[in-house]
Amino acid sequence: MTLWYLARAAGVVTMVMFTLSAVLGMLMPRIRKPERRFWLQYVHRSAAVTGLVLLTTHVIAVIADSYVSISPTVLVWPFGSGYRPFAMAVGVLALYSLVLASLVGASRGRLAVSAQFAKYWRKLHIAASVGWLLSIGHALLAGTDRSTPWMLAITVGCLVAVALAGAYRLNATPISRAWRAQ
Repeated sequence: MTLWYLARAAGVVTMVMFTLSAVLGMLMPRIRKPERRFWLQYVHRSAAVTGLVLLTTHVIAVIADSYVSISPTVLVWPFGSGYRPFAMAVGVLALYSLVLASLVGASRGRLAVSAQFAKYWRKLHIAASVGWLLSIGHALLAGTDRSTPWMLAITVGCLVAVALAGAYRLNATPISRAWRAQ
């Protein structure tokens, strides 16, 4: 039972950490003071790295748990899983997207001198948003606690937090200001 509890806890806290990272990432463009921006970026990255560590813990615990019988091959072919194959596919796609976003984020500073990379960085970093959304889908489809009130509250709370941060960010864009002026 220990691995099952570890997998569940790591999965839930992973979702919360990636939600925190997403919210802070969306708030960043509105922060103008350099010292606040520095700390916001620090917490944003720390939440993302913590999320990655917990995601790794979640995957290892799920694979190591003999009760569910999920093979490591699920990371390559998720539809071969005997346990909710579609939910596993959504989870594996979330994993790939979040790892891609973390690699792009980690290389941003090193590759910032390249105008080509800087131009496409935001487009590549959108993988984090895709991964976050897929992880919410995975939680709703695969989790053993997905229909419990406490898990639904956490999942809905994560959705609401990101939606509010997204609305806040969109409210700051010149396009939305132009729409309000018309």
